[in-house]
Amino acid sequence: MSSFIRLRRRVAVVGGGVALAGGLLAAAATPTAPAVLAGSSNLCASMHTAPDDARVRPGHGKADPNSLTSEQAGKLGNPAHRNALAAGSVTIPTIYHVISDHVLSNRERNRWIRLVGAQTDVLNESFAGETSPDAADTAFRFDQVKITWTVNADWYTMVPNSTAERAAKAALREGGADTLNIYSANIGAGLLGWATFPQNFQDQQTKDGVVILDESMPGGNTDIYSEGDTATHEVGHWLGLYHTFQNGCSNTGDMVDDTAPEQSPAFDCPVGRDTCLKDPGLDPIHNFMDYTQDNCMDQFTPGQAQRMSDSWLAYRAG
Repeated sequence: MSSFIRLRRRVAVVGGGVALAGGLLAAAATPTAPAVLAGSSNLCASMHTAPDDARVRPGHGKADPNSLTSEQAGKLGNPAHRNALAAGSVTIPTIYHVISDHVLSNRERNRWIRLVGAQTDVLNESFAGETSPDAADTAFRFDQVKITWTVNADWYTMVPNSTAERAAKAALREGGADTLNIYSANIGAGLLGWATFPQNFQDQQTKDGVVILDESMPGGNTDIYSEGDTATHEVGHWLGLYHTFQNGCSNTGDMVDDTAPEQSPAFDCPVGRDTCLKDPGLDPIHNFMDYTQDNCMDQFTPGQAQRMSDSWLAYRAG
């Protein structure tokens, strides 16, 4: 149980790889079948798909491959971990690892410094509930403590569960369970990013962290996916959240009571969408843990804030 991957769309494909130069995907997953990466059953990835195709995440069907063990569920449900963290009470040291395939010029480096700073601002606004009147304020804020710079062509286009990913994280990761490491690169397979879950830290410490497509940061060139919400979504996973459409319309759902059930991921910004007609509530298309475009995502719920708080105390605090 290692991570969640995010899929996106509207980028060009050159020779089977993602080119960040506008245009549309020339080839993509079909609307009905999930795109699958080898060994990615534990991943929640974000992939670029064709303009009329559904955006899916590798290895994610109705079954939940990331469900907690009974021991983990008991720990997360411990009353001692409930309502313990006040809004804004946890500041997470955040380290960005900017990976490139060439030595950056001063101009290029200054651009990435601006984008990283803007990304940190987006994380703080999103987790402080400043993005919507309906957004919950969470316990978490982010302190950008460092940017590292790495030139490695193999790591630059890494994909989940690859030798390149393992090598990059083993070499670059810093801190303990309470340190957020964000790896930014021109990641492969049409992905926007992926993240590890808190309950897996003890077993997979060197893999812990968030990987994002570099141009998905605010000011990037990925069109409707360049306002920084890829990182917000993946950090949500890093803090213990599942997708809003996890397990479809089942009673289990995403294990959060105040997110309306959702049969499948939403794309673009389909206001009024309701895929679980037997259950109350329209689909939570504005939630950061759905698949809508960045300008449609603007909130976590109080229940999600509580789950992240519980997960922090159970797996990351101290």
